[in-house]
Amino acid sequence: MLTGKKVLIFDLGGVVIDLFVDRTFLAMLSLGVPEAMLNEQGCLMNSKMMEYDRGDITDNGMFSYIKSFIPTAVSEKMGARLDDEVRRVWNLMLGNVPAKKLQRLKELREVGYRVVMLSNTNNGHWPRIEQLFVEACGKLPAECFDALYLSYLMHHRKPEPEIFQSLLESEGVAAADCLFFDDSAENCAAARALGIDAVLVERNASWEGMFE
Repeated sequence: MLTGKKVLIFDLGGVVIDLFVDRTFLAMLSLGVPEAMLNEQGCLMNSKMMEYDRGDITDNGMFSYIKSFIPTAVSEKMGARLDDEVRRVWNLMLGNVPAKKLQRLKELREVGYRVVMLSNTNNGHWPRIEQLFVEACGKLPAECFDALYLSYLMHHRKPEPEIFQSLLESEGVAAADCLFFDDSAENCAAARALGIDAVLVERNASWEGMFE
């Protein structure tokens, strides 16, 4: 699987860090946010959230958008606590960072592979992600990977081909030199369309053994 590969590209949510989107989904419903707003794409993702992942709207724009769907009675009851609660709920989907996965990434780097992250994420999630990495291993994500490619800084998100092309250009490698790991079949298909070999990983599953 790794023969001839120079760069190993790992998704973050659901691959390196455990991801539980339903936690945020249910918590937003409990705040009175209508399911139709949350479920535009058959999951916790709609066009506004995609814009946020691309870095095309600010934190204030995103969280104000969410708050606009919360019933007035709930907003008034929570008062000044509402902003913190919306941010807390937004980050509920982020789970633990399994130590075994971080250890495997470290071992891959030590034997000469360049290990990079390619993640659809946003400015609201990133501070919590950094905190979870520090809690797991005492290091920031930037210390666990050779490079971070984050959608909200790149203004593209998977499966858009531009985000993969930008990564290849930054790394200075051909698509055939890379192997991509993601829990989305759509993202894997987009990578393969550009000539990048891709491995579909079951969300939150252990994958460390595939490198034995």
